[in-house]
Amino acid sequence: MARSIDWETSLTKAKGKAKKKERLILTDFYNDLCIGCQQLAATTYLDSNVCFYVESHFIPLQVDFNKNRALVKRFGVKWTPTVVILDADGDEHYRSIGFLKPEDSAGQIMLGRGKTEFNLDHLEEAVQCFQEILVRYPKTDAAPEAQYLLGVSKYKASHDPKELKLGFEVLQKDYPQSEWTKKAQVYALIPSTP
Repeated sequence: MARSIDWETSLTKAKGKAKKKERLILTDFYNDLCIGCQQLAATTYLDSNVCFYVESHFIPLQVDFNKNRALVKRFGVKWTPTVVILDADGDEHYRSIGFLKPEDSAGQIMLGRGKTEFNLDHLEEAVQCFQEILVRYPKTDAAPEAQYLLGVSKYKASHDPKELKLGFEVLQKDYPQSEWTKKAQVYALIPSTP
């Protein structure tokens, strides 16, 4: 039997569980008539890697776009599928719009978790998320941003600017055409330490 995600349907209950279990909330805004939503349900959300990661790090919350207009309005959702990552207080930290196949979706979910941990100043957890993306999903669109944020997170934790420069050097080598490489190019100006 295929594994699937056990979705919560109430934000209030999801927040309570998130606080109790010290997890984030992965919120999937869906519409039954949406082909992207149907494909997420049929492929991505049945993928064992995606299921395991979501179950291990999140309280999954699914919101029907047509039936829960209050949450749709609160989060300004205009299109489905939209995945929003919330902290345990229900504050948004990350958003992804549209269908992605399992590998790409897993990378984006990890990126969202890493960015949320970064925003919450949980730098060690953020570094772990970004490193995991680079090891498990180096060919996904999430990887260059993860590499950029890995350098930034390491810098924020150590206050050593060499982390920014090292991050840029990896971006330049592995993802030369990425916008994240362009954003990091200023770090090439950081002097090398002897």
